[in-house]
Amino acid sequence: MLTLNILANAKSREALCTSCVYQVTNKGFKGEELTFCSYGGGLRELKFGVCECSVYTDKRIPKPEKPIGFVKPGETARPRMTVIKIA
Repeated sequence: MLTLNILANAKSREALCTSCVYQVTNKGFKGEELTFCSYGGGLRELKFGVCECSVYTDKRIPKPEKPIGFVKPGETARPRMTVIKIA
């Protein structure tokens, strides 16, 4: 089980959003910046730096790879069709 200490960023004064998968940031030419949260499908503007969040998901942690299909690990896929020559 993976446990994250999400309050660590509060001490370093860095917003959690900078490393969250749900962060959407728009930066302007003159240095202006807008930050949005995309959790749940919509975009909500964040007007302050977030130090604690119940849906925080760190984008720096790789997701576990899931097997594709129905082949068990260690097995090779069998061909779907066998060709039989009739003489």
